[in-house]
Amino acid sequence: MRFSKIRIKNYKGIEETELELSASPKGNVYTLVGINESGKTSILEAINSFEYNAEKGTYAVSNAIKPDFNQIIPIKDKANFNGNIELITTLVFEGQDYKELCTWTKENCDFIIKDEINEVIVNQKYSYKNSKFIDSSNFWELNIKGKKVGSKAKRTVDIDENDWKKCVNHLKEKMPNILYFPTALFDLPDRIYLNLPEENENQKILFYKDVIQDILDSLEQDMNIQTHIIDRFLSQDPDDKENVKQLALWMSRKVTSTILDEWAKVLTKKEYNITIDIDKDETGIYLQFIIVDNDGNFKLSERSLGFRWFFVFLLLTQFRGYRKSEDKQVLFLFDEPASNLSQKAQEQLLKSLERIGKKCTILYTTHSQYLINPKWLENAFIVTNDALLDAEKSYDLKRTNIKVQRYRKFVDEHPQQTSYFQPILDVLEYAPSDLDTCKSGIILEGKYDYYTLNYLFSIILNKDDIRLIPGMSCSNADTLISLYTGWGKDFAVFLDSDDGGKTSKERYQDKFGDIVKDRIFTYQDIDMQWTKKNMESIISNVDKLKIQQHVFPDMVEYSKKAYNKAIQELYMNNEKVELSQETINNFEKIYSFMKNLYK
Repeated sequence: MRFSKIRIKNYKGIEETELELSASPKGNVYTLVGINESGKTSILEAINSFEYNAEKGTYAVSNAIKPDFNQIIPIKDKANFNGNIELITTLVFEGQDYKELCTWTKENCDFIIKDEINEVIVNQKYSYKNSKFIDSSNFWELNIKGKKVGSKAKRTVDIDENDWKKCVNHLKEKMPNILYFPTALFDLPDRIYLNLPEENENQKILFYKDVIQDILDSLEQDMNIQTHIIDRFLSQDPDDKENVKQLALWMSRKVTSTILDEWAKVLTKKEYNITIDIDKDETGIYLQFIIVDNDGNFKLSERSLGFRWFFVFLLLTQFRGYRKSEDKQVLFLFDEPASNLSQKAQEQLLKSLERIGKKCTILYTTHSQYLINPKWLENAFIVTNDALLDAEKSYDLKRTNIKVQRYRKFVDEHPQQTSYFQPILDVLEYAPSDLDTCKSGIILEGKYDYYTLNYLFSIILNKDDIRLIPGMSCSNADTLISLYTGWGKDFAVFLDSDDGGKTSKERYQDKFGDIVKDRIFTYQDIDMQWTKKNMESIISNVDKLKIQQHVFPDMVEYSKKAYNKAIQELYMNNEKVELSQETINNFEKIYSFMKNLYK
């Protein structure tokens, strides 16, 4: 299962807002963009407080930041809040989820599900009186209809109440993990204590103990901290002490190989030794990460801020997110990741988020242009706060109302409020200085040509060395042509071979003269057989339907709108569809023509 919608009501400065994570094109990486104080962190904290098993106090989170219920009441009603904070989450079945539920229900409840189930809605409520937390509860919307095994009745009936509760408890085990990693969590202590008295263990210590257990789990030797570290370390048997040393060596090698594989470009080749020792007073057994460098051995705190951040980031994402014997989705929440680090480091982080996103869902906040990926703009959200909308006035707490809205919708409705989405503009319209190295680019008619060519080039042909730039339409490339000319950078413009494309080509040539000589092309210039053709008509009809049905399997007829959304989703998620040789040859021809322009 995965989250498809999260609606938040009365949480701190949020009156009511909804985050949709399943709208087409469906992706795995979502970006929350907004200025400081807009409320990005409040959105993550609200999701982090989702509780899916109120009877046991079990959270979907497994991290160090647990919500303080008396600190999340609505800002405007702090004096006397009598009501509910609500988190209404919609989850959808994916892959074999529905089939597995049917099998489980038949085997454990003697009930055959007949009416298909697509989603589950869980409404989590926190109740308050006189601004004090009273209790929490959750309500499940799950309609299970069918018939008892052996029943000959023709009509379906609701499953009985006791069996319904069994199904709910079963689904709770399948709920996605939510892992919230605020900036404070990246301050890894030099010593991670494993056997402190319970009264001395704070949430951060407990969290990092879980990280150590995850490393043990990754060794796939069925080991745990108590038996294989603490008990052995305190044992009087010399063999046990040697076994602990050997275990520490195994853990060191696992951490080193994992981090080098994922982040060699940033952290360079180093070894990461894990030592296990005890305080001088022999009361606290602790584990310590030691970095082995050419200059000697160093504690993590003795390395740079950037090094520490990336080390902990990999430790959390490569180990903490994946639980032993669990087969469930993970939702990572990152608050301003690596925003205070270098441009190169942020760009590398972006690539890492894309790799991690193949296995999970990621939601992160940022106001850095280097952490904006144009590929994910369809899944970017703008976070606003009514207390900040009037730039001429100071922050007005009484007007606080945090909302989240899809980037493109927000820009359409509030084109003048550029401060909220300036990082995105900086990526799409960045003007380089003389010291910057701006790559030559191919200007296309619009975003659909951009997604199509990027998908065919990078995913199908495995070639990503041409910079493609989405224009606004065939007749609106004037600004981009002017900017590239002013920068003194090489460019070319590619238009459809239809009447609109040919008319626009003639207009650009008349307007810009020699500036665009041998720079404006239609697809007819690549192949004379493509006269009057646009981008989508270069793809065979069979392949267009195959691409569409990969994302929308129930659609048997071609739809241009569905096809465009499908190719965006395939590109964002790096999913490859087997296409005909005819289509592949056509785009090899386009690639070769464009690549030759670079020479």
